[in-house]
Amino acid sequence: MTMSPVLDVVIQAPNGSPLQAVLKLFDRRFGEDLRRVYKQSACHTPAREAAFHAFIRQGKMAPFLREVDEAHETELIPPSPAGFLGEGTEGPAKYEAAQWRECREHFRCETKAYAQLSDLQGELIPRMLAHVRLVSGGDFDVPPDLRETGAPYFELNGILLERIDGYKLEDMTSLLTTRPPKNLKEWQIIIQAAANAAHVINERGILMQDASPRNVMVDRRSQTPRIIDFAQCLFRDELVDQWHRWEWQEDEEWDPDVEYWERARQQEDPAAIALVH
Repeated sequence: MTMSPVLDVVIQAPNGSPLQAVLKLFDRRFGEDLRRVYKQSACHTPAREAAFHAFIRQGKMAPFLREVDEAHETELIPPSPAGFLGEGTEGPAKYEAAQWRECREHFRCETKAYAQLSDLQGELIPRMLAHVRLVSGGDFDVPPDLRETGAPYFELNGILLERIDGYKLEDMTSLLTTRPPKNLKEWQIIIQAAANAAHVINERGILMQDASPRNVMVDRRSQTPRIIDFAQCLFRDELVDQWHRWEWQEDEEWDPDVEYWERARQQEDPAAIALVH
C-alpha cells in the first residue's frame, strides 16, 4: 500500500483454472503516500467521511470539481489536495473531494497508458487483464439519500494486472531476494534493459513522473524487467493541447516535438530507473 492498495489475488479463469493476478484499487481512503501531508499521513477518519458526505449532500461536489479541473488546465502549479485542508470548516471535505478526483485521475492515466502501450504488454510492461469497478459495502456503503445523486462518488475503480513472479529492481542486490542475478554483468544487462524500456515508453508519448527502481519488476525466470505504475504520467498529446492553450505556438520557432523531448530530458525517466540511488 503506497499510493494505492494493491492485492495479490486469485481469480477463476473461464476455463476453470485459477489465475494469479494483481488487483490495484484507486481508493482515496488508503495509501500512505497518497494521503501524505507535510511528511505525515492525513488518515481517513469517520469525521472526514461524514464531512465528505455532507459536501456531496449540499450539492457542492460538482462545482468544486469543475473549479479544480479548471485550475489544472490553466495554472502552472495547480492546487494539491493537501492545500485544501486549511480552508476552514470545509477543509476536510474539500480534501476528501480532491483526493477522490486524484484517484479518478490516477485511474484514467493508468488505463490510458496501458492502452497506448498495448503492444508492449507482456514484454516491457505487465499485461492488463481487466478494468474493475466496485461498489464497496459496510462502512463505505452509499448513504440511502445519496444512492441516486451521489453514487459515482462512492464507486472504486481498479485494474487487474498480470502478476510478475519476481522482485523489484531496487531489491536486486538484497540478500533476501531469491535467485538474484549471478554476477555484475547480468545486473548490468537487466538495468540497461529497464532504462531502454523507459526510453521506449517516452518514445510512445508517455512521461513517467514516478520512474524509479521500485517501479520495475524483474521476472525471476527470464531475468527481464517490466515497468509498472503509470498512475502519474504525462501524455504528449495532452501536453501539446495545454501548450496550445497557453499560446506557445505564437512563437514561430516553437516546436512541440522539441518541447516534448526537452521535458523528457529534464525528467530523465531512464536515468531515474538506472542510476544508483
